[in-house]
Parts: sequence; C-alpha cells; structure tokens
Amino acid sequence: MSWIARIVACALAVSVPAGCAYRLDGKVVDGFGSATVGRTDDADARRGGIGGATVELVRDAGTMNRSVAARATSGSDGRFTLDVQGFGAGWMEERWQVRVRRNGCENVESELSLPSSTSGRLLIVTMARGRSTPFREPDTAGSLIDEARQYERSPTGDRP
Repeated sequence: MSWIARIVACALAVSVPAGCAYRLDGKVVDGFGSATVGRTDDADARRGGIGGATVELVRDAGTMNRSVAARATSGSDGRFTLDVQGFGAGWMEERWQVRVRRNGCENVESELSLPSSTSGRLLIVTMARGRSTPFREPDTAGSLIDEARQYERSPTGDRP
C-alpha cells in the first residue's frame, strides 16, 4: 500500500467514529418533575444534585422502532453524560423522550428536541420525591401495517 493510501485510510478511520458521536451533559435536581435543555449557568444547574438516577434517551418513542439511544446514571452530585451514537442526533428535526427513574422519586418522562450545539447546554431534570414505577412502554400490540395506516390519507384528503 502506498503512503498516500495509508494516510487516507488513517484519516477515514479517525474521522468516521468521531463524526457520529453526540454528547449531552445533564444534572438531576430536586423539583416538580420535568426535563428541559437549559444553560450551564441556569439557577437549577447550581442546585444540589440527586445521585443514583437512571437517565435514558429514547429515539422514536411512539413507534415500534423505538430504541434507547443512550443511558447513564447520575453521580452523587446529580451529574451525568449521555453519549448518543445514533446518526443525526442534534441536527435532525425529531423529538426524543427522556425517561428518568430513581427509588424514592417519581418518574420523569418528557419529550424534547436535542440542541444542535451542546456547548454551554445542560439537560436539567427535576424530580419530585415520591414513589417510582416502571417506565411506561407504548402499546406494541399493533402491527407495522397498523402503524403505517395512521399516515394514510382518506379519500377526502384528511388523515384518519
């Protein structure tokens, strides 16, 4: 192999994995139960954290194709990092579901859009004290055909 081919192969090997990763930092704090993308200098970001919370980022949450794109556990200071390996995270127009669960706290399940730039941004999750439950899963009793039918147009041009 020539030296030019080796340089090109090395450049591709380094750039391909680096281009697919998306990293979003976050913090779990005591509050009323929500998940929002804020700034690292927001008042909620400076509050004391809740450790031991499981944070999941779900792609295509309402479909049969849903998948957990990232999972993390908050540290003793409440901080966590979600590393998303999925294509298009942060720049495609799509909604993501954030699910957070911890014993002694009520679950948080919220939809949001990921910021295109994570610089200076923070996923702030507020959790209320209470009883945790298993995460809700969407009904998957339907088939792929049933899911496709929801997008069909009726003869009058309306969607069902």
